[in-house]
Amino acid sequence: MVHRQPQDIRVLVVDDKEFIRSMMKRVLESLGVTHVILAENGQQAVDLLAPDKPPFDAVFCDLMMPDMDGVEVVRHAATLASPPAFAFVSGTHMALLATTEDMARARGINVLGTVRKPVSRDAIKVILDQIGMKTAHPKSAAAAMPVPAKADIEQALAHGQFQLYYQPKQNLRTGRIDGFESLIRWLHPEHGVISPGLFIGEAERTGLIGPLTDWVVMAVLDQCSSWNSAGLRTKLSINLSAHMLIDLELPDRMAREAKRAGVEPRQIVLEVTESGVFADMANTLDILARLHMKGFDLSIDDFGTGYSSMEQLRRVPFTEMKIDRAFVHGLPENTRARAILESSATLARNLGMTVVAEGAENDNEVNVLKQAGIDLVQGYVVSRPMPADRVAEWHRKFSSS
Repeated sequence: MVHRQPQDIRVLVVDDKEFIRSMMKRVLESLGVTHVILAENGQQAVDLLAPDKPPFDAVFCDLMMPDMDGVEVVRHAATLASPPAFAFVSGTHMALLATTEDMARARGINVLGTVRKPVSRDAIKVILDQIGMKTAHPKSAAAAMPVPAKADIEQALAHGQFQLYYQPKQNLRTGRIDGFESLIRWLHPEHGVISPGLFIGEAERTGLIGPLTDWVVMAVLDQCSSWNSAGLRTKLSINLSAHMLIDLELPDRMAREAKRAGVEPRQIVLEVTESGVFADMANTLDILARLHMKGFDLSIDDFGTGYSSMEQLRRVPFTEMKIDRAFVHGLPENTRARAILESSATLARNLGMTVVAEGAENDNEVNVLKQAGIDLVQGYVVSRPMPADRVAEWHRKFSSS
C-alpha cells in the first residue's frame, strides 16, 4: 500500500471563525501539509469545490456556520464526480456529529473522523494519517472501474483472479487471536485489487453468487486445513450471501467439503447479514437449522442495522453476534452508540452468544468495548486484512509481542 505524503495532500479548511482557520492552517503546515486553502463560510467552500477548480483530498469542515452550514456543504460536495474526504471540526453534541457522519457516508462521502474543539495537533495528525491511508486504499484504485458484467466475473473465476484476505479477531479477555474473517478480493489485471462492494451485487443479480460462494468455501476450508497442519488451529469466518439461503443442498455440500479438507465444522463461522435472513423464510430457516446441526457456527452480521433484529434472534440459532462498525466508530464520545452497544452485548450474553465488535480503529474504542463486555474485536486497531501467505508470520509476531 502506497501512503500519500503530507506535502502531496491538498486540504480545504472551512470555518467561520478566523482564529480557528489560522490555527488549523498552522497545525497542518507544521505536519507537512503545504497546500492548505481557507474558506470563511459554506458558500465560499462550495465555490472552491466546484468541478472547474483544483480538487481537494480532504475538507476540514465546521458544522455550525451561519447562512450555509456544514451539512449543506457536504450535500453540495456529494454531487461532485470525485468528492473529497471530510473531517468535521466542531464542539457540538456528539449525537449531532454522529448523525452528520452517517449522513455524509450515506451520500457516498469518505468520512475521516471528527476533530473536537478546542482543536489539538494530535487529533489533526490522526485525520492526516487517515487521508494517507484511505486515499491510497485498494478500494479507491478500483473506483474508476465500471460495474463488471456477468462475463467479467465468469472470466475472473475461470482464470483464478479471486483471492482471500484474512482479518484477525482478538479476544479482549486473553489478548489472543481467536479467529479470522475471510474477505474476498478480485486481483484484476487492469484495475488492481477490487473490493467486493463492486462485484458481489452483480454476482447476486446474475446467479454467479453460487459458484463464487462455492469457491470461497473450498478456499477457506483448504486454508484452514493447511493452517491446522502447520499448528495454527483457529476459526475462520465466511460471509454467506442471503441469495445462498435458498440453496437447500448447501448444508450437505458444506459438510461434505469440510470432511474432504479434514476440517471440523465448528472451526467455520458463517456470517449472515441481518437484512438478508428474511428473503425466503421457509428455506432460510431450513438451511440455517441444518448448517447448525452439522456443527457450523452461525453469526448475525451487521447487528443493529436491520429492522427485525429481535425476531431473527428468536428464530435462528445464532452463536455469534457481530456488532456493526457504525456503533463502534467514535464510541468513547458517542453516549447513544455506547448505550446501544452495552445493551446488545448484554442481550447476546443472556442468549449464550459470543459478541464481536468490528471496525475498531484505536485503543480508546477498544477500552470502551472491554468495559461493555465485548468478547472479540476486529478492525485496524488489531490488523488490516492480509493475504493468506502473511498470516502465519503476522500471528507469530503478534503472539510474541
